[in-house]
Amino acid sequence: MQRSLPRVAVRLAALALAATPIIAAATPAHASEIGSCSDAYQVGSTTVVPDERGQSAMSIKQYWSPSCRQNFAYAFVWQSFRNSHSGTWTVSVGEGWVHSPGVETSEGTRIYNDTRQAEFWSYGFAGSGKCTYADAALFWGNYVSDSRTDQRCG
Repeated sequence: MQRSLPRVAVRLAALALAATPIIAAATPAHASEIGSCSDAYQVGSTTVVPDERGQSAMSIKQYWSPSCRQNFAYAFVWQSFRNSHSGTWTVSVGEGWVHSPGVETSEGTRIYNDTRQAEFWSYGFAGSGKCTYADAALFWGNYVSDSRTDQRCG
């Protein structure tokens, strides 16, 4: 789903403030990026983000690691999007924490600038006992689309 202009503006401002890329574009993310938290498993449903034509472009999932007691957001850019879109894209992926209705913060956000990679992991967030969701945005040219998974409390 497309977000309102204020939400997109906040995302763009966050990207503009990133002085240097957090992740080198040449290195694809793998499950090993969550290191010793390799026991992480998906919680909740998968959300699909559309491209500018309404076609599926990216999936978003939330993971929980019992050994690390952390949540991770994961995004995957679909092969069909990668095949049909030239150039590079930027992906922002992170965890949202719901303090109370209407009061939310972003945690563990990672921004992957100007890449063609497919997999993206957020940093871990100590989400035990909190209501959380995975959140991701796909930036390609002038197009921005973002969404989030369902909320998980626990």
